[in-house]
Amino acid sequence: MKAPAGQPESDPYRSPPRRRGEAVSAPAARIDIHSHLLPNIDDGCKSDEETIVCVRRLKAAGYVGSICTPHIWPELFPQNLPLQVRAWAARLSDLLEDMGIEYHVWPGGELRLYDGVIPFMEKNGVPTLADSRFVLMDFWDKQWPKWANAIFQWFLDHKYRPILAHPERIPDQRGDLNERLLEAEQMGVLLQGNARSLTGAEGIPASMIVRKLLNEQRYHFFALDMHRPDTLVQRLDGMSLLEVEFGTALHDHFTVTAPRVIAQP
Repeated sequence: MKAPAGQPESDPYRSPPRRRGEAVSAPAARIDIHSHLLPNIDDGCKSDEETIVCVRRLKAAGYVGSICTPHIWPELFPQNLPLQVRAWAARLSDLLEDMGIEYHVWPGGELRLYDGVIPFMEKNGVPTLADSRFVLMDFWDKQWPKWANAIFQWFLDHKYRPILAHPERIPDQRGDLNERLLEAEQMGVLLQGNARSLTGAEGIPASMIVRKLLNEQRYHFFALDMHRPDTLVQRLDGMSLLEVEFGTALHDHFTVTAPRVIAQP
């Protein structure tokens, strides 16, 4: 496999080449790195009961843990700060243990990027995934923001590994999304795709871009981005489509191997 421009050939985060029909061993336990599992703090699960329903469904699908990544977005969720998320994740872990449910949860966050996000982090801390140096982030501007690359560089300069969530869903009004993504990747930004984008539920453009990036082996992570029980089945269906279209080995890489670069049960 040849790495894209700017990526070393031995990049340890790069997904393996797709080999349709190859024999693989039984998969180890799966981990999801992007979830809105913590109850009643953002647009994810709204109660302990919803969270428990989701955990049981995830366990049935072979998952043994999730990194909890609530929105870190002071404009909309001012209470969601890294220390508070850590406390909420500990509470959920205790609740699951009290219920006799074996399932790992780690603190994290989905950091909303905006022009003033660096002072926010300098004051409140960086919401890393599972106490690693990886930071999950997104933005929803109508086009690629002028300040985005400078913020990515800040993370890199401070020895963090930025992960850009669901790039296939970024609006492409100027038609230069692929060029912008390549620039970010060459800087060292890692890409994380969403399983739901494969189902068409995020729109036709997202379903086309996600397949393009998968075919070009540009995703380092692929996740459920689960929110509430009513959409979890659809997100798991997206993972099934990943396996059908791109092979069991890639599915296992994204849910078994790659997450363990960040978190270990």
